[in-house]
Amino acid sequence: MPVLEFVRLATASLGPLRRPACALLIQPIVTVGMLVFLYAGWHVRDEGSLGAGLRVAFIDTRAYRVDHEHEREAAILQAELHYAADTDKLVDESLTGLLAYAPLAARVRLGVVHNGITGVTGVALLRYDITNAVAAPGHSVGALLLNQPLSDWNNFLPVLLAGRCYLGLVTEQPNPALRVRFEGLGAGTFMACPVIDNRNRMLGATFVTWDVRDLPPTGDALLAVMKYALGVGQQVASALDLRGRMSPFTGGPEAQ
Repeated sequence: MPVLEFVRLATASLGPLRRPACALLIQPIVTVGMLVFLYAGWHVRDEGSLGAGLRVAFIDTRAYRVDHEHEREAAILQAELHYAADTDKLVDESLTGLLAYAPLAARVRLGVVHNGITGVTGVALLRYDITNAVAAPGHSVGALLLNQPLSDWNNFLPVLLAGRCYLGLVTEQPNPALRVRFEGLGAGTFMACPVIDNRNRMLGATFVTWDVRDLPPTGDALLAVMKYALGVGQQVASALDLRGRMSPFTGGPEAQ
C-alpha cells in the first residue's frame, strides 16, 4: 500500500506539468501542419490537380528530377554509343566490300554531308566529315576529317547529285586543298560515288583511291565497279538513316 500511495501522489503532482507540455507542443505541430498544407497547396495550384501536385511536392521533387535527368542523360549517351558502334560496323563492312571489289584500290573513305555553320550573311555553309575509312594492306586509311567545306567537291558535285560516279586524276583537281589531301595519301586517281537514301537524298559520298603507280579498271570492269559502289552507297545510306531514326538525340526510342 505505501508503494501504491506513492505512485498515486507522484502522478497527481505531475499532472499540472503535463498540461503545459502538451500546450507547448500543439503550437509547433499546428505551424508545421500549416506550412506543409501551404507547400502542398502551392504545388497543387501549379500542377492543376491534387494528385499531380502531391506527387511533385513529396515524390517528384526538384532534387529528384535533377538526379533523374542525370540518369536519363547517361542512359541516352550509352544508347547512342551502342548505335554508333553498330552503325560504324555496318558501314565499315560495306566499305571493305567495295575495297575488295575494286581492283588495285588502296583505300575507301566515306564523306558525310551536314549543315555545317552559318556564315555572316545568314546562309548555311554546307560541310562534310570523313567518318569512316578502310585501306588495303600496306596502306593507311588517312586522317578522318571534320567540318571540311563542301566546296571541295565543286568539281564533281553535279555528277554526284545526278546519281552517277565520278572518276578523275588527282593532278587535274582545281581545288588545291582536296588535291593536296589526296597527294598526301599517295593517290593518283580517285572515284567518288554518291551515297543516296531511298528518298533520293544525297547524304554523302564514297571515295575510292588508287596509288600513283596503280591504275583503275577501264571499260566494262570500271562500269561494274561504279555500279557496285552505287549499291554500297545505298547500304551506307540505310545504315545512316537507321542510326538517325534510332538515335536518342533525334527522338529515338531511348529518348522517350
